[in-house]
Amino acid sequence: MKPRNLQVKAGGIAAFYCAARGDPLPVIQWKKNGKRVSGSQTRYQVKEFPDGVSLLRIEPVKAGRDDANYECVAENGVGDAVNADATLVVFEGEFTT
Repeated sequence: MKPRNLQVKAGGIAAFYCAARGDPLPVIQWKKNGKRVSGSQTRYQVKEFPDGVSLLRIEPVKAGRDDANYECVAENGVGDAVNADATLVVFEGEFTT
């Protein structure tokens, strides 16, 4: 399962899901603009589920800081790593017509 592109209002929550299958079960890592997402940032949470699903949650989303390309990389040490990416667009205020 590949993560989907998101548009989130500043202050909201962004949630990217990624899933991979294999034997052994792949480990999923998240990257932001090519760099590994740091677990030391409290706004970024990564949760692993036992069925090979990984969640990257960003709360609260900040305009100008979280607008980026996010990538999940799945690898199990047997074959080549597989990756998929999605873009987060952060907007402020309401859209007007």
